[in-house]
Amino acid sequence: MELINTRRPNDAVTAYSALGWALSVGHRYRPRQGCTCNNPNCPMPGAHPRTGSPAVSNPEHVIEELEKAPGAGLLATTSMFDALVFPRTTGMAAIVNLEKIAQVPCIVTDESVTLLILPATGRYARTVGADVRIRSGPDDWIALPPSHGTRWDTPPWVLQTNSPVALLHGGDIGRHLEEPPDPFGGQR
Repeated sequence: MELINTRRPNDAVTAYSALGWALSVGHRYRPRQGCTCNNPNCPMPGAHPRTGSPAVSNPEHVIEELEKAPGAGLLATTSMFDALVFPRTTGMAAIVNLEKIAQVPCIVTDESVTLLILPATGRYARTVGADVRIRSGPDDWIALPPSHGTRWDTPPWVLQTNSPVALLHGGDIGRHLEEPPDPFGGQR
């Protein structure tokens, strides 16, 4: 079995489409020139939607669009999952805690950590703090690797089999992250 390489856009599109994710092509990142949105202070260069770029489920169409626009962001609507977006420091601590209970798909950037959970359950994770943003539903989106500045910390598939990871419920995430740490490390 060959490992999925999300640094290759065509492989990434094929892998995400196999998960049933609706994809779209975003703005392009241009080295030393910035984002094609022409905002000199763009907070997500090359990793956000273009106006009027519809989400599609046809991987061939997405691959064709990416080939026309090298360096373009690859985006997924949050219809097949909810996304919890943490500031990077908080998110990295969350990953460490959550790895004790399950594999949680997680995208990391320089500024944020995004956890993927069951769709329509993000609101139940609100107990984890006011600094968490929830992206949910077909009108919201996240940037996926190989978009500029994104990488998988934990991919949404099991590496040995490439089968999808079972997503956790937002309530389970919220309960686990709000519990105080055991000073004895679970051993008494």
